[in-house]
Amino acid sequence: MTEKTKLPSSLLSHTPWENETNPIWLATSYLLHRNLSQFNFPPKMEERQFEQTLSTLKNSLVKSSLLQETFLLKADEISVLDKEYLFEHFLCMEGFQNTLQGQGFVIDDSGSFLAKLNIQDHLQIQFIDNMGNWGKVWNKLSELETAIGSSLEFSFSPKFGYLTADPSLSGTGLLVQAFLHLPALIHTHQLEETLAKQKEEEITASGIGGNLDEIIGDLVVISNRYTLGMSEETILHAIHAMAMKLMAVEKTLRSHLQTEGNDEIKDQVSRSFGLLLHSYQLQTKEALGALSLMKLALHLGWIEGITDAKLNTLFFQCRRAHLLHLLKEQQTTDSQEIARKRAEFLHKNMQGIVLKIEAKG
Repeated sequence: MTEKTKLPSSLLSHTPWENETNPIWLATSYLLHRNLSQFNFPPKMEERQFEQTLSTLKNSLVKSSLLQETFLLKADEISVLDKEYLFEHFLCMEGFQNTLQGQGFVIDDSGSFLAKLNIQDHLQIQFIDNMGNWGKVWNKLSELETAIGSSLEFSFSPKFGYLTADPSLSGTGLLVQAFLHLPALIHTHQLEETLAKQKEEEITASGIGGNLDEIIGDLVVISNRYTLGMSEETILHAIHAMAMKLMAVEKTLRSHLQTEGNDEIKDQVSRSFGLLLHSYQLQTKEALGALSLMKLALHLGWIEGITDAKLNTLFFQCRRAHLLHLLKEQQTTDSQEIARKRAEFLHKNMQGIVLKIEAKG
């Protein structure tokens, strides 16, 4: 019997990048950490206080006119797969599998808002923007935090700013992450050198898996290293400036590939094309890598018959939780069976794509 999801249909029916406006800068995440002054941080709270803070924070969020219809998802009432779906959808760096009673999530109908309740801190509120509305989305997050803070008192120190369970996140409590698709930099082996040239002490770079040693889907995440001793405006400016520099280098390399070509990358694109259309099984990592190269190839005119928006959607839909929800097979756990279903799903959705790279005689 298939376990019924508790996620709203508005979240299940849309993927975050389906309307993205920039093929390189795919999205920006804005996340604020806050704690209520009258309670210990979650790791030190008593059991009864979890339900109390959960209810208090949920009520404040539900009242906000800045959010669309809101949904509370209690951690002990949703499945492990639903938690994994939230992790994938919001491109989180840490999973929620171990969340328990008294912890939870609030989302709204937009599919771009997530509040984590009693997980690490009492409250983490996040918006994801994929339309390039840099200032607008940050202002919305700031307004929401101000509205909640008008009725609830946050832990604050004149010396250290907003206090958090992890001291390194104190100060502004703001974490900004820019998700950049940099296949040209990565596959011409220039990413490390470029990051070294553009190095800023306050900025760090990683893959969506958490480090640069294993980049998945050619996605590089740049974020602020510090939240203490920096204003929100300084953090925002630093991320924006670094993203623009990396985008400029990626665009230059793509232009060069378009005019000069590159046998190694053409071979990788051709192999990825075959992988997506003919594999019997596909693991998530190899599927995301192949889809990334299809995005690059589409931009360079090396493939046709598919859109960038479609490739973005497939990027999310082939991930485990999204795939199983889509296929209504939430209880399938066999990894080989899931890999086979992923390959089958991608075969079906890649029909009509044409490879325009000609083999040299």
